[in-house]
Amino acid sequence: MTTNSIALNRTLFLEDNLPVLRGLDSDSVDLIATDPPFNKGVPAFKGKTKAGRGVEFKDVWNWNDDVQTEWLGGLKDDHPRLFNMIHYTNESAGDDMGAFLCWMSVRVLEMHRVLKPTGSMYIHCDPTASHYLKAMMDAVFGRRNFLNEIIWSYNRFSRRGDGFPSMHDTILSYRKTSDATFNPQYTDPKDSTRYRKGYHTVTTADGEKCLLVYDEQKVKNAGIDISKYDVIRHTEAKKPILGSDWYDIPILNPMAKERTGYPTQKPLALYKRMIEASSNPGDMVLDPFAGCATTCVAAEQLGRHWIGINIEEESGDVIRERLAREVNGSMAWDAIVRTPTEAPERTDDGKPAAPELMLVSPKPTGRRMPIQEVRERLIIRDGLRCQGCGWEPDWSDYLQVDHNQPKSLKGTD
Repeated sequence: MTTNSIALNRTLFLEDNLPVLRGLDSDSVDLIATDPPFNKGVPAFKGKTKAGRGVEFKDVWNWNDDVQTEWLGGLKDDHPRLFNMIHYTNESAGDDMGAFLCWMSVRVLEMHRVLKPTGSMYIHCDPTASHYLKAMMDAVFGRRNFLNEIIWSYNRFSRRGDGFPSMHDTILSYRKTSDATFNPQYTDPKDSTRYRKGYHTVTTADGEKCLLVYDEQKVKNAGIDISKYDVIRHTEAKKPILGSDWYDIPILNPMAKERTGYPTQKPLALYKRMIEASSNPGDMVLDPFAGCATTCVAAEQLGRHWIGINIEEESGDVIRERLAREVNGSMAWDAIVRTPTEAPERTDDGKPAAPELMLVSPKPTGRRMPIQEVRERLIIRDGLRCQGCGWEPDWSDYLQVDHNQPKSLKGTD
């Protein structure tokens, strides 16, 4: 694990997630599973924790209040495709959606940076902004690294009379590279309601009917003549994959033991499925929008390391209470869980931003040059001065090579 000494396992940062994300080392996190705001236009979600503490947060966005000028400059210079997507969204869907995407983009860029090459990210949303968030994620991760649009399906009471009631959320799944970790999820048919009848009829690739038999006595009791089918018995068949990209998991009822009082709390079972699929025991899991720490608790239950970020000071007490209740009540969680109120500082500042950078020359040498050699050649060729403004530094070590491209090579500057 390459995170610095402050960002250790079982750490919940209590502040805005952007400075914390910027303080984490690159390539230090195995999985991000998070439930950010949805841009639902709700001025105040209100709740009360089991300890009686009030919880309140907004989900309303405004260009003038929530977007910083420096973000726009950075996006325009370094991520023009992402900048253009936000600009056109702002023009077509309104500045509330544009502001929400800009606010999310600067954070998702940092999330992408801190992920290891084997890492993945799950971002929870709903139909309010899922299509805009997907376009943003495509711009950051690359559309070829999109894995799944997961549907979390549930039932709940609804009085809506002007259309079909909304009974699902969307979870967008992305990988950083093609080497991302993925563990197929299986279940024992005996433990699945779908297979309690003892058999399952399937159609093979040749169009033939086949009977998967898990309990021969139940098949006989159902009056089925096994001789009319090609039969595969449970001992011969792999266990079926659990759920695919359709997660049929109930929402938390008001009396659920794991409920904390947070108005947007999600079930542990939902996040445990994602964590099991895209990480291994001992891996580092990050949730930049930790809320009541469902991701962190699920990671603890599954033997993963975890870091959470939440701006509300009460969340430190909430997660300690949850860990005592849902993991191990005898452990001294007050001492084990760290809740720093300041962002960490990166320890990988000396690492080049683009170690693969090659010297651009009319006569390419055909080999990849080390960064130091590139710097030395530029100094010999151009002297100790900036080719843009003519400024001459006092020492050569100040000069650095970055990954920006000139306009002649279709760059921004």
